[in-house]
Amino acid sequence: MAEPAKVVAFPNLKPGVRRAIMSGEMGTQFDSQNRLFAGYGNGTVLDVSEWTAADMSQMLVRDGQAAATESVLTLPIRQASRAIEPHRDDSGEAKFVRSVLMEPHTGGGMRTPLQDVVGQMTSAQTYRKSFHEKCWSVRDSDGKIVYDALAYRPTVTCELMRDEKTAEMTGFRQAIWLWGNQDRALRQSKTPGYVEIPRVKAFVYIHGKHRQPLTGTSELDLTYWCYQTKLKLLFLWYQYLEAQSLPKVIVYGQSQPQANDRADDVASMRASGIVGFERSGEPGDKSFEVIESSGKGADQFNSALSFLETWQTSSVLAGFMGLSSLASLGRGSLALSQDQSAFFLKSRQAVTAEMEAALTHDVIAPLVTLNFGPGAAYPSFKFGALTDESDSAVIGLFQAMAVAPSLQVPAGILDIIIERTATALNLDQGAVEQIVKEAAAQREAQATATAPEGVPPAAAAGIGKLAGAADAASRIYKKAMRDSANAPLPENTTQPFSVPNLSSSAPKG
Repeated sequence: MAEPAKVVAFPNLKPGVRRAIMSGEMGTQFDSQNRLFAGYGNGTVLDVSEWTAADMSQMLVRDGQAAATESVLTLPIRQASRAIEPHRDDSGEAKFVRSVLMEPHTGGGMRTPLQDVVGQMTSAQTYRKSFHEKCWSVRDSDGKIVYDALAYRPTVTCELMRDEKTAEMTGFRQAIWLWGNQDRALRQSKTPGYVEIPRVKAFVYIHGKHRQPLTGTSELDLTYWCYQTKLKLLFLWYQYLEAQSLPKVIVYGQSQPQANDRADDVASMRASGIVGFERSGEPGDKSFEVIESSGKGADQFNSALSFLETWQTSSVLAGFMGLSSLASLGRGSLALSQDQSAFFLKSRQAVTAEMEAALTHDVIAPLVTLNFGPGAAYPSFKFGALTDESDSAVIGLFQAMAVAPSLQVPAGILDIIIERTATALNLDQGAVEQIVKEAAAQREAQATATAPEGVPPAAAAGIGKLAGAADAASRIYKKAMRDSANAPLPENTTQPFSVPNLSSSAPKG
């Protein structure tokens, strides 16, 4: 039996081995496709996509199915609730980030609302990337370094810049017009007609990093190919329809010149396909004859277009979009539609996870580091659930916790449930956190002061935190239900919402 290998501590490694381990990145993320569809200059690799954003924009304007697919992809994310979740060691960082990203400009926030930034980021599902310039400023009220704006830069005008060796992003450049006040930017740019946005001022969201970490992926790539094929079919179909609407006529004459003369006379009356044929003058012969068409050729065009539209929606797991048209043909299932739409929303949840990571890493982290230092407690950006089922489950758990606050649930879990519920109910997250902290502090002090003899202070403080979280949950639940009771009643509703008597149903102590 061989002896087990001896583990050598890192400080005791030979110098050559240490240098080999700590040599940094040796490989690169570039591949042949990146080299083929890329530019190069001054030590920087410039991403040039195969299909430009202008082509995609034209498709969304001309193709109704593509426009509907884009809306289905982006609307669930654009309407989802958003929150800045604090780190467990938070000491004011989350509150500061909220004041910058989520407050209106008059209250110290950015000039670009977060709703606009999120909506512009969803365009990367179509264009592969979304480009934003970080505009920094110093806030007058507290002297903090904040974002004045996360200014959107149209994707069709931008090219991503990467280091030629490591493929790390070094910023992006934008083609600009030359009639504005761009003298300073042009002097700093290495290429005439472009302005270069350095890494410290650049925020680029790349969609689909799980497959293409450098160039990103478009969820409408296959939709675009189907769109191009549909244009060819439409051209042929319209030619066919034009030929069907103008009947073809055969005109007869006793000689070919006579037939041609008669054909010219008939053709002068209308733009039609007419040809003359020589025919002997037998009694009862027709002078002309119309060639009729069955008109069934259009079915093939219609079937081909339906097939392409099915591909357009199926490629993004949005097959439920076609069930409404199938219902008119007696096909389709409501149950199938519900299953497909639920699975589709789960797929969108994966997209929100990518956007959360980008906003946390590239937007929130630099902001916190500049104001609190590298050892700060970094908050995280979070989207709410895209499915109603998740919100209903959280709210149901929250109600049970508020009605029965004596449940033996750890205080940390209660805090998480309260914050998630506040997001689902669109409550003020900062106010909810303040309620939780105040209630916990009051109950902790009360539990410590009234603790029986022999109970350690730490145990008494833990009981106080649990009671404080439960008490805060009860207060938040009451407030949410009061707001619901004061809201306008939905249609077909005759009874107002009722608020349960929590004081009578909740256990004492």
